[in-house]
Amino acid sequence: MTIAEYMAELERELRRRRAPRARLLKETEEHLQDLRAELVAAGLAPDQAEARAVARFGAAATIAARFAEATASTTAHRAVTVIAAAFMAYAGVFVAFATAASPLLRDFPQGAASFFALQLAAVALGVGLLRSLRWRGATAAPTAELTAIARALSVACIVLIGAAVAEAAVAVSRPAGIIAWSHGRWLTLAFAAALVVLLLSSIAAVRTAAQTHAAHSLPSRQIHRSAAALLADDLEALLARARLPHAARIPRGLLAHPWPATLALAALAFVAVCVASVVSRGRASLTGATVLAAVEAMLIVCSFAAFGRTLGLHDPARHRSS
Repeated sequence: MTIAEYMAELERELRRRRAPRARLLKETEEHLQDLRAELVAAGLAPDQAEARAVARFGAAATIAARFAEATASTTAHRAVTVIAAAFMAYAGVFVAFATAASPLLRDFPQGAASFFALQLAAVALGVGLLRSLRWRGATAAPTAELTAIARALSVACIVLIGAAVAEAAVAVSRPAGIIAWSHGRWLTLAFAAALVVLLLSSIAAVRTAAQTHAAHSLPSRQIHRSAAALLADDLEALLARARLPHAARIPRGLLAHPWPATLALAALAFVAVCVASVVSRGRASLTGATVLAAVEAMLIVCSFAAFGRTLGLHDPARHRSS
């Protein structure tokens, strides 16, 4: 195979994997030409030197797969940072509305959509961040990990954008909502800016998902383990770096028994919401606090049922077999 034929094949493989091409193609061709010149200087005929240089460099599919995997890893790590910043921006606007001096602004105008979405997005981002931190510094993360990060980022973006759209729809559809927001023009502008940031950050999530889907792992990098098991491994590795290896036993146990852990968390949330409401508003609000606490507990259970597998928090097939 000539260098020209090899470069054409490499470009096709990179295009198929949606990896950046210009820089790698230029550096590869320069390296092959240098290697060819060295072999010619060593006494080989030009045609033989060219064929041997291509053979030494490696199969185009292998080179493209490795580069695509490394590119997808870099994109995923950056996307985690971008979407985490968007999450903080939206959470800041939500807190600003909730703590506003005017009582008209404290419902945002409904608030429930954002309150629940922020909780689910925080869990999704936490999962994505944990996996990202585990593999930062490595040449490339395994495709199974990149897929889990892409799914976590997609969930976070979808629920946050959905909440923002719901808040805006309520404000537009109810005169009271428009009146309330008119009392806080700067907060309203901040909300609009946060929504724009969320929409722009979703591009990073889409790009991560596309590159992860297109990148084909090499056989040596394939991992045949469930997403929950990989998440436990990532957490254990991070705790080992922090010199807390034994601390991983508790989260690994929770991931091994996800439904009991979820129900226990829902029960704790129910008690916490009830206690917080009674302490802040008195016993007269016990009925309302109980309803709110029940909704919060139901949200935790329903969110886990809907998104637990997507986020890699449990593996239904494994638990059915056990």
